[in-house]
Amino acid sequence: MRFLDAHFAVSLALAAVLWTVQLVIYPAFEFIDPNQFGRWHYRYTGAITWIVAPLMLTQFSGVAGRLVVLGRPDNIWWVELFCTLIAWVVTFLVSVPLHNRLQRERNEAAMISLVRTNWWRTAAWTITAICSGLAAKT
Repeated sequence: MRFLDAHFAVSLALAAVLWTVQLVIYPAFEFIDPNQFGRWHYRYTGAITWIVAPLMLTQFSGVAGRLVVLGRPDNIWWVELFCTLIAWVVTFLVSVPLHNRLQRERNEAAMISLVRTNWWRTAAWTITAICSGLAAKT
């Protein structure tokens, strides 16, 4: 498998996970028994980290590796880098603090905010998947 194909596969997997989280998992928070929410959320964040963290690190490495392959950045690379950075910033400055808040208490406002702000990550990683797919076609 070529490097660019592998990078596209990782980017696509990350986008798919984000769409699943956005459309299925986060909206389901409201249906979890409030008495079980803390325990469930703890298990969810622990499990999803094992899926998302390696994908994030591998995808970011792929962006860096693509620059090495290119020798100099092209427009697609700049868009992919920008969207990757947006996704990382939103993850660590918005999503992680919201999850920490939810871990302490089931909070409707935090759940709504998590769904709303996660659209930024979902869009950003979708665009990175598109960019890496376009790069793989070259």
